[in-house]
Amino acid sequence: MVNTQVTDTELAQTAALTPLFYSEEEAALLLGIHRTTLRHLAMDGRAPVPPVHITEHKRIYRRIDVERLAGVAT
Repeated sequence: MVNTQVTDTELAQTAALTPLFYSEEEAALLLGIHRTTLRHLAMDGRAPVPPVHITEHKRIYRRIDVERLAGVAT
């Protein structure tokens, strides 16, 4: 019989390795659009997921929002 229980330590290690945000390029790849398209949509206020503005020219996207829209199981 295989032990399928996940320990608290294993869960914490997995959570520590899972990013909370995606770069613009990573988000675009998961959404199946070009990075430039995502950037233009974000600049026009029409991005499919709301960006988090880091600087005037840098945006990141919440992992949960991108994966939910992309239909990726988390």
